[in-house]
This record gives sequence, structure tokens and C-alpha cells, in this order.
Amino acid sequence: MAFAAVSAERVNRLQIKRVQDSTEVMRALAEIAVLLEFGRAPKFKVRAYQRAAQVVTAVGELGPIVEQRRLNELEGIGPALSRQIEELWNTGSSQLLLRLRGEQPEGTSELSQIEGITPRRLRALHDALGIRSVLELRAACAAGRVRSVQGFGKKTEARLLAACDSWLGRAEEVPPPVILPRALERAAVIERELKAAGFDAHLAGALRRGEETVRALELVVLGDAKAALQRIAALRQVLRVEPDAALARPDIAVARLSEGLCLELHPAQSANLGNALVLATGNGAHLQALAARAESRGFALAGWPRQAAHAAPRAFGSEADLYGALGVACVPPELRTGSGELDRGARGDFSDLLTVEDVKGLVHCHTTYSDGRNTIAEMALAAHELGMKYITITDHSPSAHYAGGVSLDRLKQQWDEIAAAQELVPIRILRGTESDILADGSLDYPDSVLERFEVVIASIHARHRMDARAMTERLRRALSLPIFKIWGHALGRILNHREPIACDVPAVLDALAGSRGAIELNADPHRLDLPPSWIAAARARRIPFVVSVDAHSTGGFGVLRYGITMARRGGLRRSDVLNTHSAEEFAALVRPS
Repeated sequence: MAFAAVSAERVNRLQIKRVQDSTEVMRALAEIAVLLEFGRAPKFKVRAYQRAAQVVTAVGELGPIVEQRRLNELEGIGPALSRQIEELWNTGSSQLLLRLRGEQPEGTSELSQIEGITPRRLRALHDALGIRSVLELRAACAAGRVRSVQGFGKKTEARLLAACDSWLGRAEEVPPPVILPRALERAAVIERELKAAGFDAHLAGALRRGEETVRALELVVLGDAKAALQRIAALRQVLRVEPDAALARPDIAVARLSEGLCLELHPAQSANLGNALVLATGNGAHLQALAARAESRGFALAGWPRQAAHAAPRAFGSEADLYGALGVACVPPELRTGSGELDRGARGDFSDLLTVEDVKGLVHCHTTYSDGRNTIAEMALAAHELGMKYITITDHSPSAHYAGGVSLDRLKQQWDEIAAAQELVPIRILRGTESDILADGSLDYPDSVLERFEVVIASIHARHRMDARAMTERLRRALSLPIFKIWGHALGRILNHREPIACDVPAVLDALAGSRGAIELNADPHRLDLPPSWIAAARARRIPFVVSVDAHSTGGFGVLRYGITMARRGGLRRSDVLNTHSAEEFAALVRPS
């Protein structure tokens, strides 16, 4: 796992709830509408869920609306639909959806998208032929078996075959990659099912390296990978198993999963498990560097392609044994990218690489004073229960009207409430702000007010599409200000939805390096910003970091692990990260004035 160095107990405590996704809520509402229609529910009810799916799509960023309990403000969303959307947002499913799935034939949601498939025809095909997917329907049509079902004929069969081909053609369009936590959830399901089938499976690939988005789930399986895949082929998530003839490597087993993910199972035996895990985890540059190092020591790594013919292959039962034979410390999965990690491993170990255990304070937390769901006291108490020593309350500044930014006349009230909450909890509460970087590069709130905060996060929330030159100057001015500030979700990206802002990143980093400030690694899995690819450039300029949660509720603390993963991918040590310090040290380091 990419989180091997992190205490499992601490990770479980921090992973309070699943990560939400507006697209998933929309899909679930649309599926409910389909299942209701096939179950002969009243038309008004079907239309209500169809409209709800459209509304969620139009809204885009659903999170603040759910967290602030403002769903009833959306047109057509009444109390019942609000409860369904909240349940889907907070848990990833709903009791209604699970019940409807159980009442209808398997594959109803997918098959209902085929032109000509009615509820009566679906039930007939399911009862007579056991059809549960578009691929199975197409195969039955092509084989002439559908015409044998009562109520179907040659012409209907031909029309259904054409409709299946049309749908499958659309389905082949490349979907967006899947964000890290969603992919981890899907991989956990596959691992659990493989274990239940008697196969020991280990996560590998880009997902184990902790990349922000992935298109494939790769696992190493002890035993026959193809036999393992056949044991889980009936899972709802498995759309089809790829035939051997379509594979570049005949030893692996491949399937297509829902959401456009590819599943790759790599076979291994106990004697070569280390080789298989390293080969399936590292990127090409890392594997090439390992092969060259092995050759310099007179042997080859068993299973590696394109190695020197004269070198005797060696197999290792563990990754640690393999790296040890190459004279380097075992490289953490997040660093297996061919970026000098073997040289670092030859000089020493990786014990100073950042872990969840190193973080002592939760930074970037919103409350009911802006667009958060919980009060100051509730956020502080939840952070304390997780073992944290401090928390920063950084609600939005006045310009963030959409998020209920804290006006000057409400600021004193908030500070009074922070003081009152401080009396109730042992954790240190630091009063701060997420101050908007305005279009001209100034920060929201007057300087005299900014200096009185204990922590200032400076972020862009509007006018993301400025041209690169103007955006660079906007950021340079903001980050050159003499107060200490933390550059929040630096490039403003939303994975799969919004590209990073256009700017001269090195020039902006130079401005921050010449001033007083730090960079946020935003752990929101839809952001994961600053991207890890820029961490080395920031470290070279001696700019410190903060790993933040950008939490809008107590449940939002669970994303910390993803920020840690990004930090590890960038090679950050605990000494590079400010919120590994004690409360007193952190407060002194980030004090604006």
C-alpha cells in the first residue's frame, strides 16, 4: 500500500467517512429513476428523480449545499429528495437504491439504456436467457438465441443487436480517470472478494504509488491470476473479461470495470513475490534503474523484461530483500518514479519521510461562520479526539459571498466564540482566515485586520481564467506581501473538472521564497494541490509546507491521508512541514505579523 509507513489505527481514525462526488450522486439518482420506472412506480415519482439528477448536474459543486443543508433551496428538491441526496453524499449509497436493485433483474440499469428494451422485454430476456448486461444481450442476439424467446422475432433481434453495437460504441469513449479515494474504494472491494475466493492479493501500480487519478487497478495475486479473475467475474463492478488474444502480456488477467477502470491481476508465487510487487508498482524509469543496478552487481531480476542475457536471474520473496540485494533501502511506493530515489536509498533509509503520525495540527478548517457544517467547538473537539494538538479556524473572507464569508462586523463575534470554545477543549484553537487573493493581488480584509489573525491562508476563488501574465502578477503581488501567509490550493485545480490556473509557477515560487510564507498541500482529494510535480521546485527554494484538510465538517478530517500521500510523492520530510511542530512552535512560525 502507498500508506505502509502510516499507522493503520491512526488512518482508520482519520478516515471518518467516504469522500463525496457530485457525479456519483447524479448517477445514483438517475439509476433510481430507471429502477422506479421499470418497477412501474408512478410517473411523477420517476420524473422527480430524473429532474433531481439534472439539478445535481447543473449545480456542479454539491458539497457546500449539502453541508449547509440548503438542498431545499434547489428547484424541485423537496424533503424526501433532500434526504436521499444527503444519504448518497454522506455514504455513497441509499437504502432506497439498494432495495430497488434487489427488486429488479440484475443489469436493469445498464440494459435499460438499450433502445427497444422495455420492462416486459427485460424480464423475458432475464428469465429465459439469464441476460444481465449489454455484452450478454449482444452475444445472444448475434448467436440467434433472442428470437427464440416468446415475444421476440428476427427483426426485433436485429434491431436490438444494432442498438447494442451503438451503445457499446458510445461506451468505448474514454471516460475521465478516477480520483484516488474512489479508486482505493474500488480496489478494496476487489481485494475483499479475492480474499473470500481464497486468493492473497496486494495492491500495485499507479494506485499504490498514490497518483491523484488512475485508469487501472493493478493487483499482484498469489497463484493463477486468470483463475482468480474468473472467481470474481460475476461481480457487479466487472463489465467484461478481456480475452487472452487482446492482451500484450499473456500472464496477466485483465477485465473492464465500471467507471472506465481497467483491472489487471499479476500472478506471483511466494518465492518471487518481491519481484512481482516491485515490477507491478514502479514506473518505467524506476524499473529501468533497478535493472541497471542489478546488472552492475552481476545478476538480473527474475521476471524483468529485456535484461542482459548473460546475467543470472534472481527471485526475492519480499521487496525489502530485493532492494537490499541492490544495496539500497526499501523505496516507499510513492517514490518509485525514477527521480533519484535509488541514490537517496543508497545514502540512507526513508524514515524521515512524512507520515500521518507526524502531523500534530489540522490546518484549514471551515465552520458555520462561513460554509462549514459544524461549530467551532465541534470542530475543535473532533480534532482533539483524533489526537491533534491544535486546529486552525480559517473561514472565508468577505469577498467569498457565495460561501458566507465573514464580514468585519461578524469577525469579533467569531473571535469571541473561539475564545469561549477554547475554554471547553484542551486543544489549541488558532484564529485565522482563508483570505481571497483579489484580482489585483491584494488580500481580502484590511492589513490592520490581517495582522491580528494567528494564521492567514491566501487563496484564489474567483477569476481563474485570467491570462498567464496577469495571473502571475496577481500571485506575485499577493505572495510578496510582508505578512506570513500560506498559499492555499495553489493552482486552483479541481481534478476532472477544472484545469490548473495558467501562470509562471517558478516566478510565483520565487516571489514566495523572497517573502514570508508557506505552501499548502490541500488534501481534498478533488484538489490535491499544490501538485506533487512542483514540490521539488518549492523545496529547492526552501519554502516550507503545510498539509491541510480544507475541512468543511468534522467528517472532512478524514482526507488528511491523501495530503500525506502527495507530500510523500514529493519527497517531503517531516522537517519540511510546519504542522508537524507543536502548537506553540507552529503558532510562532505562521504568525502573520
